[in-house]
Amino acid sequence: MSKSTPLAYAGIVGATFFWGTNFNAGAYIIKSMAPISASIERFSISTLLLVLIFGLAGKLRLSTLKNNLVAFIGLGLLGFTAFNLATFFGLQSTTPINGALILATTPLWTMIFAVLLEGERIDRGRATGLVLGLLGVGLVITRGDIQVLLGLKVATGDAIILAGSIAWAANMVGTRRFVKNATPLETTTFSMLFGVIGLIVLGFIYEAPMTNISSASLSIHGAVIYLAVCGSLIAYLLWFKGIHAIGAARTSIFFNLAPVFTMLVSSVLGVAPNVWQLLGAGGVILGVVFASGLVFRPTQPDPLAAAASPR
Repeated sequence: MSKSTPLAYAGIVGATFFWGTNFNAGAYIIKSMAPISASIERFSISTLLLVLIFGLAGKLRLSTLKNNLVAFIGLGLLGFTAFNLATFFGLQSTTPINGALILATTPLWTMIFAVLLEGERIDRGRATGLVLGLLGVGLVITRGDIQVLLGLKVATGDAIILAGSIAWAANMVGTRRFVKNATPLETTTFSMLFGVIGLIVLGFIYEAPMTNISSASLSIHGAVIYLAVCGSLIAYLLWFKGIHAIGAARTSIFFNLAPVFTMLVSSVLGVAPNVWQLLGAGGVILGVVFASGLVFRPTQPDPLAAAASPR
């Protein structure tokens, strides 16, 4: 294990924490602002900050953008435009329980893509971690009521959210597979740039983003800024750096920590967790422990580890 690996894990956990709090802040924002408009403001701020801060510092190379143009366009439309819109629009025609359970399958699709595109092997640690993580998320969301799971029905919203989950998984694996000689910072910035362009185009087709943004209150803008800086700028940088350091399949397991952090933040705000949520959180944490290799360590070094370093 290299010296940077523990920092990579810490960064990934930090990213999932910010994404977990996104649900708390997002629920507040959506009450007063249309979803695409909120996404446009959020990612426009994030992209602008990335370009201004790191572009002026000389950390964004135009040659990298030119050499990976097609890859960045695809990753931006998958990981930023499609994933966010699929979540928002899917929840308009399905239940939050259905949506959350479907999104919890993201690590499964990531592992499948990693096996197909990168030749990764799923060892027993990651397999065990995946199962424990999914069971934990199921307990957190369903409160231990098996009837909730048995009552799931395939609906239009379910299919949309599933498509978003697959898009996010493809984005994570595609970051390592198709982007060449780019740092995590460049990958995040250029992918987000094209994701914002996609959001803007769709926003003017389906909503009135300028009107929606200008009429929002200061508190709503404050929540959007939090999502832009912490839930987008910092979180995506930490996440992509984790992918480069430890691989897409192992990184994706930590995605299941997001609902646990959502639950913890809700507790601080006065909504105490029930016993099923606590048991579910334990399952998710155990899943992360197994998937990270802390229990079953591979007997031979992973040949993908060297290739996973920032390029």
